[in-house]
Amino acid sequence: MDVTSRARASASVVVAGIVAIAGGAFAALCLVIVLVGFHFASAPGPAITPAIRPFLYIVWIFFLACDLFVIIVGVQLVRLRNWARVALLIVGGCMLFFGVIGTGVIFFTIYVTPADPTVSKLILATVLAFIYGIPVVVGLWWLILLTRRPVVEQFHAAAFPSQTGGAPVASPSLFNNPKCPLPIRIVGWYLASFILFLPIMPFLPMHIPVYYFGHLFGGPSATLILFLTFALLSVLGIALLLLRSWSYPLTLASQLILCFNSLFAAFSPSFDSVVRDTLSTTPLPALPGGVEPLVHYMHYFNLLGLVPPLAIMVTLCFTGRSFYSAARSCSSGAPS
Repeated sequence: MDVTSRARASASVVVAGIVAIAGGAFAALCLVIVLVGFHFASAPGPAITPAIRPFLYIVWIFFLACDLFVIIVGVQLVRLRNWARVALLIVGGCMLFFGVIGTGVIFFTIYVTPADPTVSKLILATVLAFIYGIPVVVGLWWLILLTRRPVVEQFHAAAFPSQTGGAPVASPSLFNNPKCPLPIRIVGWYLASFILFLPIMPFLPMHIPVYYFGHLFGGPSATLILFLTFALLSVLGIALLLLRSWSYPLTLASQLILCFNSLFAAFSPSFDSVVRDTLSTTPLPALPGGVEPLVHYMHYFNLLGLVPPLAIMVTLCFTGRSFYSAARSCSSGAPS
């Protein structure tokens, strides 16, 4: 008999799971409609060049897979699977982060671009605030709900019914060790998720340029740098989940390097010219006249890249002692 059948999710957890299922299904349906319509469109528009079409397919299919994963997470959340709670915390954090950043960028773009006589800026800002506000509210709700003690105890009781009078169950997953502090697990899963990009990096139809400390890399060298960066972050994330003590300082060092790179790009006097040269040499459509001045402000957007590494560094600093304690406990309990 399934051990989780002895524990029932509370109404708030069930509602959170239903929202995840409904949101993932709605987003997946929209992407399928876009994919089908784009595939059978006779003239997608002059802005869609032949080099862009495969890239759009890859991006949309990737997000479709993410939506299907959210649906699975919602189902397993209702069944009180603790890994689903951790996964939804990560999803909620990403929704909150990208929702807030997207709202800021959109409102800044509306403010600096000339007014369009056909569309009021107020109406456009209201619609965009509603679109971006929903993920922010839902993500914040998930983060608050799924970290409350009564909710955490529900998942703990379902995973370890022996502590509530039931039969003992098998040990937890290798990558969901309860000894590992929850903030470390969230960071680990976030970093480990970069492994999903590795299989598609060599097959991208265009090389994404990479800017590191004043040097712009393009072509195959840029793809190789991105591949190695994502691989390093993935390895560090998996090592954190496995409570490898060496991963803690290396993760701090990697995030510190990313912070310095974002600061360097934000205040580099040559960044504007580098961006313009990159846009002129890539097979991207020309920027509209009202959006082109935004290139001047793009180096400030690099400051937004400070948020994830700073959040990771703060999390590691506050949970370092408990992480090392769990790592020592895990290593001492391992068979020799």
